[in-house]
Amino acid sequence: MGFLIVKTGLLKDDDSKVLSKIVLYLIIPCVIINAFQVDYTMDTVKGLLIALAASVMIQIILLIILSVLGKLLHLNEVEIASVYYSNSGNLIVPIVTFILGQEWVLYGCVFMSVQLVFLWTHCKKIISREPSYDWKNFLTLLCQFIQIHIAIFLINFPFWIISKRTHT
Repeated sequence: MGFLIVKTGLLKDDDSKVLSKIVLYLIIPCVIINAFQVDYTMDTVKGLLIALAASVMIQIILLIILSVLGKLLHLNEVEIASVYYSNSGNLIVPIVTFILGQEWVLYGCVFMSVQLVFLWTHCKKIISREPSYDWKNFLTLLCQFIQIHIAIFLINFPFWIISKRTHT
């Protein structure tokens, strides 16, 4: 579709940078914020916890598989990181929205959150060739991760209580 738009003269090659920035910095964050505007029922909370467990499990399993394949195929640090770390923020939101619908973006955001923790710990370690993890940095990131989720919960908790009272 992009090829046809450029060939018909509607857009130039250089316009793709502007459109990418609009999508990445404006549209996707709006879609993510909109995804969190749901009734937080017990089913939603259970779904989020399942998504969290599945995301962590997927990351760990992929890390193990990639460690073995990296040694067998003699992959360097950049090759390992490029295979392991997807552009999930830019890819997951549009794909999930199109295939599963807007209500499932919330669960895709859980995967993106988990991958960010791995990105700023594991990926940083392998790309910078650090001999060990920076545990202070890891704990800081973990605290920030928890704070963000507590803030989301606290912002939505009054609405959850109100919706529980109106449904009973």
